[in-house]
Formats: sequence, structure tokens, C-alpha cells
Amino acid sequence: MIIHNRFKDTMVLLLLLLLLAAPANLEGSGITTNVIYRTFQIRKDHTVGTAFTIDRGGKQYLVTAHHVVKGIESGDEIGIYHKKRWRTMAIKVVGVGARKIDIAVLACPIQLSPSYPLEASLDGLVYGQSIYFLGFPFGYRWGLEGHLNRGFPMPFVKSGIVSAIAFGSSSKIWIDGHGNKGFSGGPVIFRPNAQAYGEYRVAGVVVSYPLPTSRTIVDEHGHPIVDRHGKPFAYFQENPGFVVAVDIRHAIDLIQANPICFELPVDDDAS
Repeated sequence: MIIHNRFKDTMVLLLLLLLLAAPANLEGSGITTNVIYRTFQIRKDHTVGTAFTIDRGGKQYLVTAHHVVKGIESGDEIGIYHKKRWRTMAIKVVGVGARKIDIAVLACPIQLSPSYPLEASLDGLVYGQSIYFLGFPFGYRWGLEGHLNRGFPMPFVKSGIVSAIAFGSSSKIWIDGHGNKGFSGGPVIFRPNAQAYGEYRVAGVVVSYPLPTSRTIVDEHGHPIVDRHGKPFAYFQENPGFVVAVDIRHAIDLIQANPICFELPVDDDAS
């Protein structure tokens, strides 16, 4: 019994030492409030997805994937989940992406989130670095009890690495990670130059994830196993394991072309 108690006391002491040493690492790797407070669960008709705010030129804009708010026009309403129910608001359309650029920028009549720093830029993104994306997979939500997020649900966080960056008229980021329905429209964030600390930047908007492909089961010679009618007997699914995001610069281009939105209050104490 004495040996057991001494062992327990030793383990408690070790745990305390680990906790005292951990905060710096946890702070460096954790998702910060400037990202959490800006991420929202939204609904347009029967489609539920994710959106987030960015500030530009003293105004705040709501960014999402175009297919989440497909067919939206100025004066239409969207739902934002808050305090355990959907709350609707009329919006104006700042702009939507052309051709295959699956992005939409909306103007809301109120300030949705605090203006904590979140630079919208791909600058400093390193090929192969860790990257995160936030959203509400399958419509899930958590953190509604208490005051974690001002009555808004907490977004889920997933991570991956920058697998590829496709520059051009429709710049995209390929992330080695698993996406789910509901993440569409969510922010893709990173720390510049793969740093462990510092403010996050938003690099893009989650727009898709390649669906699993079905492949036939083959024998030891590589030939499909077929039934007596010559048709493949069975299949298996192969998950590509990618998430695709659109470069945030496409949202910035839309804002610069039509800068209509809620003007953020001026900080009178700012010098």
C-alpha cells in the first residue's frame, strides 16, 4: 500500500511538471480565437455549410463556397446558427466566382465577428507545410453550452499538409487530408513560413473533396474477379484523401470590384 501511494504521488508530480511545461507548445499549435470567432454554420434553403468573415478596407465580409449558397441574389436571406436556432438575415451579394471558381462573398447588415487579426493572403504558404481547415461536418455542432463562442457553435478542426498548389486563372490548394460534407465554405488557415507561433492567415476556401472511386477486386494475376455472367463480382472503394480549396485572392478580387459591406466601427483610441 505504501509503495502504491508513493508511485501515485510520483505520477502526479510528473503530470504537474508536464502541464507546467506544456502551455507554450499548446499555445503555439492551437487554433486561436481570431479564427474560431470568424467561422459560422450557415444555411441557404436546404443546404447547410460553413462561412467565415474577413475584414478589408474597414469593412467586414462573409465568404463561403458558391455551391453552398447556389442561386443567391441580393435581398435573399441566409440562416446563421446562433443560440440553438437558425437566425435569418437578408444579405447583399458582393460577388461570386466566374466559371469554375467556386466562391461567393456576401455583405451582411451587421458585424458578425470581432475584428481580431486574420490576414487574407496566400503569402508565406510553404509547400508541404501543415495546414488546417474548419467547418461543420455533416451539420454537427458543439460548444453551445456556456460561453465558448458567444452562442455560436464551435467549428470542427481538421488538419493536413499542402500537397500541391495550382496557380493560374483559378488558383487552388490541394490538401492531403480527409474532407466531409459540411466543410464546404470553411476557411483554410496556416502560419506563414511553417512557423510554430504567430498569427494565422487564411489561404483559401474549402470547395470540394474528391469522392471515393470504386475499383474491381482482382485476382493474383491482376484480372477482375467476375461472376458466371462475366460481370465483376465485387468492388472496393479507394478514398483519394484530398481536400481542395480555392485561393482566397479570388474573394479579395470580388471585394475590390464591389466593396459594399458593413463598415466596422472606428476605434477612437487608436493612434
